[in-house]
Amino acid sequence: MKMTVALLAWMLAGPMAAAVAAPCPCTIFFAGDTKPFIAEGIARDAASGRFFVAGVAARRIVAIKNGVAHDFISLPDDYSPFGIMVSGRSLWVTAAVVQQGAGHDGPSALLDFDLRNGRLKGTYPVPDAGRHVLNDLTAAPDGTIYTSDALDGSLYRLAPGAQTLTHLGKLGLLKSPQGMAVSADGKSLLVADYSLALVKVDLTSGEFVPLTIPEGVNAKGIDGLVRLADGRFLASQNGLRNPRIVTLTLTPDWSQLVTLDVVAADDALVADPSLVAADASGAYLVGVSQWGSFGENKQTPTKPLQPWRIIKLDIIPRRPASGGEQDKYPRADASKTNK
Repeated sequence: MKMTVALLAWMLAGPMAAAVAAPCPCTIFFAGDTKPFIAEGIARDAASGRFFVAGVAARRIVAIKNGVAHDFISLPDDYSPFGIMVSGRSLWVTAAVVQQGAGHDGPSALLDFDLRNGRLKGTYPVPDAGRHVLNDLTAAPDGTIYTSDALDGSLYRLAPGAQTLTHLGKLGLLKSPQGMAVSADGKSLLVADYSLALVKVDLTSGEFVPLTIPEGVNAKGIDGLVRLADGRFLASQNGLRNPRIVTLTLTPDWSQLVTLDVVAADDALVADPSLVAADASGAYLVGVSQWGSFGENKQTPTKPLQPWRIIKLDIIPRRPASGGEQDKYPRADASKTNK
């Protein structure tokens, strides 16, 4: 989620990334119109072939099939959808009342919708006072849902059968947590944080450890994060002055970043990215979200709107490098690390 305050805080705290042109290896999966929408979360239902897109400004979720989009869910109670995820028979949605959608700020909650008909099955509000925006989510192998609060910095979880969200670790555990992924053994949570870069959270203790980042590599400003089939992660790095799409390779224990490969940068197709998704059908991202056309706490766009776009990436699975083989784009070097 492109929260302007978090972005400004990161810009003041960290170095800017130089623009390196890297044409996007991608095609347009779907192009919306120029009406206010703000495409944020995306998800695909493999069983039906439907593709879902959450619109923050429009306060609705659309379903796309065979190149045609139709409204699937209109959110209740002034909520706007942010992250979305298909799990079982549910479409899980992180939602918040925000200026860009309702024209005012309000509460935040995790919502559970029936994947078949869009019926609201459950509402799980943030249990704490203050301003909150649940913005992304992921699921563990045991069915537990984890969600991040970009404003408060807290992480929450909803255990299977539970009726309320509970904290993972202390309140305000991180700075501005965004995309997440759970380890295969269900013991760790990888979190992208705008200010802290990448952190590993122990799901038992709630303690976190920042990943070691190679010297000279900027891993801050990551928003969307999803694991690819070959074990790497696809990420949208929109907290930089010049947004880019990257893949990340970590050590097996998730203690350090090994390589950061630029997939696309300085390309109109991914000029205003938000969240990402991947499954057996491929890797997808919101390439143009419309966030860049909305000022902070503004319901009306302050700049001309571009058609929102969903992009499908052509990412080649990583193969072991042979002698003399070079990467197409610059990479991190794990032999030089920031401590």
